[in-house]
Amino acid sequence: MAVRVAVVDDGSLTFRGVADALGRAPGVTVVGVFPSVEPVAALRDAPQVVVADRCAESNAGPWWPDGPAFVVLATCQDAVRVRAALDAGALAYLGRDVDEATLLRAVHAVGRGDLYLDGAARVALLPDAVGEVCDDGPPTLTARERDVLRLVAEGLTHQQIARRLCLSKSTVDTYTHRLRQKTGAVNKAGLTRIAMAFEVDPAA
Repeated sequence: MAVRVAVVDDGSLTFRGVADALGRAPGVTVVGVFPSVEPVAALRDAPQVVVADRCAESNAGPWWPDGPAFVVLATCQDAVRVRAALDAGALAYLGRDVDEATLLRAVHAVGRGDLYLDGAARVALLPDAVGEVCDDGPPTLTARERDVLRLVAEGLTHQQIARRLCLSKSTVDTYTHRLRQKTGAVNKAGLTRIAMAFEVDPAA
């Protein structure tokens, strides 16, 4: 089934090219090009993925509840901006000079609910991640905790991790809680940064 994608066009040549590239790509249906995220939120049949230069912002939070996942294309890939986008709920962060093949991989990954960071975004986050785990020395993780951490970083839900590792969901919940206690991570984005610090890379 094709991934339904909306493109939020900031008026730049980059996003016009993005819309054209996605429109030609197999397995992708572009539902429209919009001047802002608000018209996307009003769509009766919402897309699965929004490609934009930032996450949606509203009084209710970083984006509308149960809305599509965001692929952020940004000029700047410093740690502050990458981290802010992930904390707001973006699942992909790419530079505006991204090639078409990488963009398509990111869109398909995000359409599956997976996280996708390009190399520059990972490099930008790595110092923060190392700092998070190394203030008092890196915690020791068991082999199973590393397995769970890797799958969390890939974007899998606890139920999906349980099926992948042949565990119960409650056991995965326990492992995730333990990982947060050991690393100080407060959310999925934090665990992903920890995964990079431990060189437990999510799938590309």
